[in-house]
Amino acid sequence: MRLRRYVSPFYLKLMGFGAADVDHDLAAKVRNRGRKLSGADVSHLLQMHWRPQVMGAWYAIAARDPLLSTAVHDSLETSLGHLTSPPLITAALAYPNDRTTALLHDYIQTDLEQQWGAAGFAAAAALSRLEPSREQDLRAGSLPPVSTEDIELLDKLVLFGRALQSD
Repeated sequence: MRLRRYVSPFYLKLMGFGAADVDHDLAAKVRNRGRKLSGADVSHLLQMHWRPQVMGAWYAIAARDPLLSTAVHDSLETSLGHLTSPPLITAALAYPNDRTTALLHDYIQTDLEQQWGAAGFAAAAALSRLEPSREQDLRAGSLPPVSTEDIELLDKLVLFGRALQSD
């Protein structure tokens, strides 16, 4: 199956934090397009370069298939910055497993070293949802500080993910 038609029409609007500002019409288009993909197709997208990874993350959320958890986490492990990490982190939250918190910690450290700009989002918003007890680390400065903007961004991305899952 040619996967390009599942990537090209959407990735520019949905990369990075873009999904935070899209309308329901786009969510419906992505949801409808994603329903034509098999789990193997979504996994394949998640294994490719950054553009397909972005769309693979959103299609994985739309699929509501826990079997995609490993593929989502493997893809997050290869994320190289803020273009792919917000969709992949949102997908990892949709399918948390025993690797999720460790991958977020690793991503945060690498993001801070490389100055990709999504460490606060990963730590403050995503990691604090999975590990509410980590609030101490956030206050002590061992993780990037919680910002209202990061929390609001994650909330919006999660809402977009829920829109992808609706019938």
